[in-house]
Amino acid sequence: MRQALYHGYRVLATGLSFAVFGLGGLIAGIGVFPVLSLMPGTTAEKQRRAQRCVHWLFRFFVRFMELLWVTRVVIEQPQRLQQAKGMVIIANHPCLLDVVVLISAIPHTNCIVKQSLLRNPFMRWVIKAAGYIANDCPDDVVRLSRQKLQQGDNIIVFPEGTRTSPGEPIKMQRGAARIVLGSRAPILPITLRCTPTTLTKGTPWYRVSPSRFVISMNVGEPIDCPVDEGAPESLRVRRLTREMEQRFNTELEKE
Repeated sequence: MRQALYHGYRVLATGLSFAVFGLGGLIAGIGVFPVLSLMPGTTAEKQRRAQRCVHWLFRFFVRFMELLWVTRVVIEQPQRLQQAKGMVIIANHPCLLDVVVLISAIPHTNCIVKQSLLRNPFMRWVIKAAGYIANDCPDDVVRLSRQKLQQGDNIIVFPEGTRTSPGEPIKMQRGAARIVLGSRAPILPITLRCTPTTLTKGTPWYRVSPSRFVISMNVGEPIDCPVDEGAPESLRVRRLTREMEQRFNTELEKE
């Protein structure tokens, strides 16, 4: 009986969390980000303002979920996040909340978003205000990422492109390597784990874990952009992608 009540509470608390997230996004999209875009300042200053706003909204949401005993976030080597500037943050993608947790932990962060989100009238305000990069054209993604990195933004990239099913090895696409090599920016690898597994690919939100799930972030040491001028770009992209795949899969095997 007690277990059934606890399960029911977890479903309600999870549903409430996502309702708060949706309502907060609606209010911010209608009333906050349009106002931020009208405030004085350069385009870069306005985007930094909006990024800080997203950071604090996501930080509140994560704390709200922790207060409800839905989840807990643990960051290993958090000082490396505070020192990050102009880095490509490469992370695996096990859980629906990954990007929320990452942005909540790093104040000035840009990210690559799906082009389809620009068709959402509320999300469009947020994406435009924060200067997030749509993934519609690979060449534009590399060019815009290079500009943002040179301005000091960090850029979050999930090279898998989608959430990887539990237990499956990570298979990365080449977009992240193209951004790194095209900008010569350092890499900050972050290994994410969600224990017990929940909110994974193909799993509805109401299929909750039996206990509070923990999202852990293992922030690795920064990696300088590899320099190999003699090799063709396509070869360097494949090589870096393969190296990052091996690095993340090796790290995840340590569980």
